[in-house]
Amino acid sequence: MLLAYVYKLNPSPKQAQTIERWIHLLRLQYNFRVRERTEAYEQARFPVMGNYCFIETQAECCPLACSLSKGALYGNPWTAKGKKRTPLAQQDANLVDLKQERPWYREIYHHVLQQMLKQVDAAFGRFFRGWGKYPKTKRQGKFSSFTYPPGDVAFKGNKVRLPGIGWISFFQSRPFLNGFSIRSVTVRKKADGFYISVLLQDESVPDVPAANQVKTAVGVDLGIKKLMSLSTGQTIANPRFYQQMERPRSQLNRAISRKVVGSRRRRKACQRLARLEQKVANRREDYQWKIANSLVKQFDLIVFENLNIQGMMARCKPKQDENGKYLPNGQSAKSGLNKAITDAAWGSLKQKVKILSERAGVLVYEAVPHFSSQECSECGYVSPTNRDLEKFICQECGHHEDADVDAAKVILQRGLDGLGIYLDAVPRVPRKQDKSTPEEPVGRQGKSSALVGEPGNPKRVPAMGVIGVEGSLSDRLSAFMAVN
Repeated sequence: MLLAYVYKLNPSPKQAQTIERWIHLLRLQYNFRVRERTEAYEQARFPVMGNYCFIETQAECCPLACSLSKGALYGNPWTAKGKKRTPLAQQDANLVDLKQERPWYREIYHHVLQQMLKQVDAAFGRFFRGWGKYPKTKRQGKFSSFTYPPGDVAFKGNKVRLPGIGWISFFQSRPFLNGFSIRSVTVRKKADGFYISVLLQDESVPDVPAANQVKTAVGVDLGIKKLMSLSTGQTIANPRFYQQMERPRSQLNRAISRKVVGSRRRRKACQRLARLEQKVANRREDYQWKIANSLVKQFDLIVFENLNIQGMMARCKPKQDENGKYLPNGQSAKSGLNKAITDAAWGSLKQKVKILSERAGVLVYEAVPHFSSQECSECGYVSPTNRDLEKFICQECGHHEDADVDAAKVILQRGLDGLGIYLDAVPRVPRKQDKSTPEEPVGRQGKSSALVGEPGNPKRVPAMGVIGVEGSLSDRLSAFMAVN
């Protein structure tokens, strides 16, 4: 199991200056290595000058004008045993030449430079596997950390020895757990100072409970107005930390725009804005960790909905008329929803629950979310008219409940079915696959109309007495109670 403990550093002014200089030089070298790999990749895709060496003799054809072979970066791409070196190995071997050509890189610890090259190689590896986009160069502010491999960093009380920098005191908010070994240490610069992230590893992970050992389970429905709705009926509020700071953020942005680009006052104003953003992130992190701890301590199984968050935040497709003129597509209105989803940070919350559940031996399952807000948790009937904003009334059996809580119960049932777990407290409900809607749909999105039986509205009432009834929740409940 892996754990990451974050501590705040208290470096001296000279040490802080050294860390900032290292980050600056590493960012420049990172960008150089990305461009270098890009040129080799493009030459391998579309060779414009042919092959640059003979594979049998390894003879150089034109060493001054081009690389030695397709895909090679520089130098001889072959090892002494005749095997071709990987791009990472070639770039790593070039570090000696780098320190001779640019002596200022000698002050950076060599393992830190090697870890930076591994970061470049990992970015390209993710791209070629289809896990991410093509690596890009990092502008200032987007590259703010460097990493030490295992065995390089030493701890003594509340002090840490970083090779090349020296001993630095840090705020030891919690001690390391027994049985955990240090895997890596990352130094990171944030708006309010410098931090170290210590990655700990322990092979003795608690066993995940088997299906027959699960006694308590909960389904979780994620939302905007309510951050989480549980199948137990509880709801967790969404503080909207980002929205709370909207006014001071806009004030700082206006202050930045009024200052001269490159001036010291503009830089200070940007630092104030960065500290505000860091405060918002810290409050959200603290709130989510508390929620995750509470869930893990109460339940043996936690079922989330497997949301495609990236797809939910995608831009709306453009609309055009027959003349090619672009029509309004609702993107300006959707931008507010995207901000709310970003502020809620569902993915970060689920990740924290998974981290704590692995440590506590709790099962975490992600169920299919399709039509979970339209399905009745009592009879399994699916219809878009079951839900009216935050109100839920089943058009088949008349079950009424908070819409998000009902969706959480449906998610829990799907998780139990997917894992093959049966709990007495959660009866199995067969889900009806048809999405047939009633003949007369109910009023949705806050729109109400005349009730059944009123003049000018001759609608028939089906057997359960609620399918053909429009209007508010109280009106629909009254009609259902009158018939039954």
